[in-house]
Amino acid sequence: MGINQLQQAVWALTLACGGCMALEGDTACVALAVALPGLVTFPNSTLYAVENIYWSARQSAATPDCFVTPRQTSDVATAIKLLTALNTPFTVKGGGHTAFAGASNIEDGVTIDLLFLNSIVVSDDRMTVSVGPGNRWINISETLDPLGLAVVGGREPNIGVGGLALGGGLSYFSGIRGMACDNVRNYEVVLASGEVVNVSPTTNPDLYWALRGGSGSNFGVVTRFDLASFEQGDLWSSSVIYPGILNTTLIPLFQDLTVNGLPSDSQVHTYFVQTYIPALGGFAILSDQYRATPLPDEAIPRAFAALQAVPSIIKTTKVANVSTALRGIEVAYGSRQTWWNTGVSASSAALLQDFVPLYEEHVFRLLAAANGTSITPFFVYQPLPVNVLTAMQVNGGNALGLYPEDGPLVIVQVSVTWENAAIDDLVESSCKQLIKQVKALAKSRGLDREYIYINYAGKTQDVFRSYGNASYTRLKEVAKAVDPQGLFQKLWKGYFKLDRPKCRPRD
Repeated sequence: MGINQLQQAVWALTLACGGCMALEGDTACVALAVALPGLVTFPNSTLYAVENIYWSARQSAATPDCFVTPRQTSDVATAIKLLTALNTPFTVKGGGHTAFAGASNIEDGVTIDLLFLNSIVVSDDRMTVSVGPGNRWINISETLDPLGLAVVGGREPNIGVGGLALGGGLSYFSGIRGMACDNVRNYEVVLASGEVVNVSPTTNPDLYWALRGGSGSNFGVVTRFDLASFEQGDLWSSSVIYPGILNTTLIPLFQDLTVNGLPSDSQVHTYFVQTYIPALGGFAILSDQYRATPLPDEAIPRAFAALQAVPSIIKTTKVANVSTALRGIEVAYGSRQTWWNTGVSASSAALLQDFVPLYEEHVFRLLAAANGTSITPFFVYQPLPVNVLTAMQVNGGNALGLYPEDGPLVIVQVSVTWENAAIDDLVESSCKQLIKQVKALAKSRGLDREYIYINYAGKTQDVFRSYGNASYTRLKEVAKAVDPQGLFQKLWKGYFKLDRPKCRPRD
């Protein structure tokens, strides 16, 4: 539809209903309603309220002029053509699981909600699972578990497919297979022009590389992911909660696990969480541990033996399918959320230990500000051992700018869940301050690795420059090639963009 036809259609529609259409939305929403009948929802409708449900309450606070809910790839292409032709700000919602406001929702613009692009198709040879971006990872695991199959995907049930896989994607299976982005055989993508292309190692290979960590918002709307699948039965898992006072014992064990234990058994996976739980007496430490294939008699994997031997408050161990593992760490919708992170070398237990007093100061600031309202602060160590970094190099490598010689690394993540909107700014500033302190301490010891993991990044963190100069430059080149007018940089709001002034990239 050309611009003149579009204007005529909008005018005709407005006249036909006497200007009635809950047409509080702008011209773009009316145009979309003409071009995509039944797929546009306006404020004050029931479906609009449903569309505006996000994992983080901070995202739900935005009120877009309308939501567009495509049912097929051609609907997405039509929406993109109209929005770019009308120079209309928009954003795209996949799972809606990002923490900060404005990541995948918009004020005074259009939100394209991919909820109904939720197909899951297993190939005849069982080696590929084609999934729509409207899926959550639990949808996929519940489909594949009865078939004895799995894919490299998320570790929490409600995380969306697109955001996780386009930003990296740590998984139970990363020790063997790398991140989720390293296990996409092909992407179906709507470009800024509205053209639909397939992207694989042999078709549009530069864009294939860029989508593995570069985020779709810089390149195109991914409408289908063809994921590599593999035979998978039940997982072994153990969740252990320790008293926080044991951090001086546990952190050296975790550091040794990252450097030595995880590479010794590529089937194991873990992360290390420090938090504050009043019901457990204050500071506590959580370690979730997994092995893709249970050992005979469900024995404890050797890599986890030392951690398992430390006295704990609560310990649960089970052998169950992937969906059960996902459900085990489900985080409810509706709270206010934020997260920030930075990468450091895993070579020093002393460094990881010396972060603890900084974290504790942060906790006490937050507790004082919350003044008795609900707040839960987390300080998480996510390991990137050398075997994971090695597995990430398949198919030409990804855009993250990480190589085996850079490791092993630890992603230091700061995350907070709270309920009182009045302390939003304080929570953000405290998290930002803590990450700044972590980076400064690591840098003073030559152990700062600059890398920021996009899936846990704070709104103002400069993610793509943290990938290094070579990766950042190439990402910019690919974006220019597929979107010469820079329409997505200009109009697709939210999440992380390549075009943002900041410090120079790392070398």
